[in-house]
Amino acid sequence: MTTPNSAVLRDQVYDRLGELIRCGQYSPGEKITIRNLAKDFSMSPTPVREGLYRLISEGVLQGEANRSALIPLLTPQEIAELKDIRLHIECFAAKRAALRGTPEIAGRLRKTSEKLKKARAAGDRRADIALVYQFQFELYTACSMPNLIRIINSLWLKTGPYLNLLYPHYISSISADRGDWRERIAAGVESKDAAAVTEEIRQDIDQALTYIASIIEAAAMLNQTRG
Repeated sequence: MTTPNSAVLRDQVYDRLGELIRCGQYSPGEKITIRNLAKDFSMSPTPVREGLYRLISEGVLQGEANRSALIPLLTPQEIAELKDIRLHIECFAAKRAALRGTPEIAGRLRKTSEKLKKARAAGDRRADIALVYQFQFELYTACSMPNLIRIINSLWLKTGPYLNLLYPHYISSISADRGDWRERIAAGVESKDAAAVTEEIRQDIDQALTYIASIIEAAAMLNQTRG
C-alpha cells in the first residue's frame, strides 16, 4: 500500500521528470533507468518506479523489461498530428493571453528572452531549450486557464525531446528568417495585439514541427536505403 509520504515522493518524481522531458533534456530514443533516476533525484527506487510507470501509462514513455523506459520514437505522421493539435490549442491560449496582457507580463517575457539569447550565444543547448519552454508557458499562463495549461503541458511531454533536432541548423536559419520574434510577442502582449501574438506562435509551432517531421522522415528513408 502506498503511504502518504511515498505518494508525495511519487508525484515529485512525476513532476520533475515531466519537466525534464518537456524541456528537451532527454533525446528521442534515450533510455531512462530507475537506478539512475533514483541517484539523480536522491530518492529510493520505489517512488521513482511509481512516477516512471505513471508516465509510461500515459504514453509519454515506452516501458522496457529491464526496469527502464525509453523516450518514444515518433513517426512523421505522429509529429504532424501533434502539430495540428498544438496549433489549435496553443494559438487559442496565446490569443487569450494577449487579450489579458499587461506590461508586467511583457517584462517577464523580455527577461526570459534575454536569458535565452545569452544561453544560445554561449552554445548552452540544455539551458536554451529549457528557456524556450519557460518563455512559451509564461505567455500561455497569462490566459488564466489552468485546465488548458495542463493540456498544453501534456502535448509538450510528447514533443519536448524532439526540440533537440532543431539544433543547430534550424535554430540558426529561423533566427535569420524571423528575427527577434519573441520581442514581437512581448510587444503584442503589452499592446494586447492578439492577432500579432497568435500569428507568431502559429509560425513557431508550424515551422518547427514541420522541420522535425522532415528530419524524421529523411532518417527513415536513409535507414531503408541502408537496409
